Formats: sequence, C-alpha cells, structure tokens
Amino acid sequence: MRPNQDLDEIYLMQNPALGASLLWRFAEGYAPKGYGLLPSMPLIFIVLPILYHAQLRDAAKTTNQSSGLRVFAGKFKSQQEILYGIQSRMLKLRNISLASTSIAIQCGLISINTVTAEVESLRSKAPSGLDEKIKDMLRSAEKLGQWCKTLTIQEVQAILRIKL
Repeated sequence: MRPNQDLDEIYLMQNPALGASLLWRFAEGYAPKGYGLLPSMPLIFIVLPILYHAQLRDAAKTTNQSSGLRVFAGKFKSQQEILYGIQSRMLKLRNISLASTSIAIQCGLISINTVTAEVESLRSKAPSGLDEKIKDMLRSAEKLGQWCKTLTIQEVQAILRIKL
C-alpha cells in the first residue's frame, strides 16, 4: 500500500459530490440519455463500494468494456474475499450512496421514477478538464453501468456475491 492510499480512500468515502458524479455516469453507461431501458435503484448501491475500493477500482479501470462484469469479477478468483467485501461496504456506504443520489438529483444529473424505482441520466456529456484519476473513475462508473445493463439484477448479485 502506498503512503497516501489511506488518505485517498478516506477522501473518496467522505465525498458525496464525487459519488453523485459516479452514480450519474453509471446511469449514463447503463442507459444513455434518451435510451429506453433504465437501471433500477438497487443497482445504484453497488457503484460506490466498487469504485471507492482501490483494488476493485483498478480492476474496473483495466477491464475492457466489452469484457463484462464476469471478467471483472474473475480477476478476483484467488481473492474472493474482495468480492465478498462488497456487501459489507454497500451497508457501510449506504448513507453516502443516498447522499450522493440526493446531490445528483438536486444538480440535475439524474432523476428517479418513484413508481418504477428506475434511475435516468439527464445529461449525456461528462465534464472536461478533470484530474486524470477522477476521469478514470467516471469512465469506470460508466463501464460498470454498461456491464450491468446486459445482466439481470439476479445475475449481478450472483457475480458480485451480494444481496440487493
């Protein structure tokens, strides 16, 4: 572990504004603005536990978009505890995920249909001029959304070893 990694993780976990951007890019990756099929609200809760964890974030960054969620999870074949840890991080980050969702809604990045519990991206273009690490996270969030759109919620749960 590099010396500043602990500080980076603390910064990420206490930054719901960054989380709002990640949730938006996840929704945009899943269903680009104007596209019909939308992600359901429970899927929002996987984004931060994956992208706020260094090893999972690095694996998402280095997994091709075309490879999918199964290949991403397969990178942890010899480290299954990392995948099993997503569930506990989902619970720990629940309030940050909700705060991030609220910020994303207030900023006009996403909307939530309260009848269907579907999340819609309201903007398609990602901001420019960002730090490269943040850009990587936004791209990974979008990629995660793209991976999830090809699967059922039950398949996502099985692949990531979680319960939504």
